[in-house]
Amino acid sequence: MLHLGLMGLGMLAFAWIPYAIVERQWRWRWREVEAGRVPAFAEGSLYREGPSVPTYLTQAPAAIRAAAFSCFFFGQMFVPGLALGLVGLVFGGVGVVSIPGLIVAGRLWLAGLDLLRRTPRDAYWRTRSAATLGLWLNGTIFGFSVLAAALIRPDWTSGFWGFFLFVNGYGLVSVTHALALLWATRRYEDALLAPTQALALGRRIYQI
Repeated sequence: MLHLGLMGLGMLAFAWIPYAIVERQWRWRWREVEAGRVPAFAEGSLYREGPSVPTYLTQAPAAIRAAAFSCFFFGQMFVPGLALGLVGLVFGGVGVVSIPGLIVAGRLWLAGLDLLRRTPRDAYWRTRSAATLGLWLNGTIFGFSVLAAALIRPDWTSGFWGFFLFVNGYGLVSVTHALALLWATRRYEDALLAPTQALALGRRIYQI
């Protein structure tokens, strides 16, 4: 239990470090997103003609920040997965089966960067692509594990069921995470698809 606890703390730390660095450096892009409107002052205001003025975010919304951190957390599994995959390739080539998982983990990590940076268009589509691929992968793994259980019919005391529960338990967590990512990107779809002001200005200058 001590080793598991230390491992969990280490994973949290390695997810928090890139999250904290990127989130702080790229807040400026989220400050371009309108958060709502407030009443304009009736006297002594520059906005006398309008009943309200827009307000803007100071940083990424909480749902986006949570989604990005979770992407870093699950995406870092790329490193141990790659190590295990290389070992598996050396000993019998079984490491090939880890390739889909590596792709999902890598895409999740990059999606975390895109979300915090509010990368125009890429943040939305890359995050949804990673989440969708994760759903398909975990659904496939669950199907194969059920099929294996039906064919092998292992005894209830065998170690097969412990492995079955571990794999599909992690799969359930991954599916929940993927659904949460899809919800977060859908919730802030307009902000993630819209180009930043800097890029929009550059395009206008280029056209001129």
